Amino acid sequence: MTFIKDWFRHEDNKTGCRFIVVDAYNEERVLKYYDKNGFLPLYKTEEIEKQYYDIPQDAPLKTRLPYKGLI
Repeated sequence: MTFIKDWFRHEDNKTGCRFIVVDAYNEERVLKYYDKNGFLPLYKTEEIEKQYYDIPQDAPLKTRLPYKGLI
């Protein structure tokens, strides 16, 4: 993860990336990994994320979208 973050921040990288967004399994250990690496949830709650993707509220949310700013 450190390599990826540093690579996009490097002055020679001309990709123009501002954020990293990942599609992470909605499992505690996976989300903790991204949290530990400074990622934040794109949507504050699972309910809001389900609403955005038109997933019924009683259905499981299989993935979440954590993001990290590169600046």
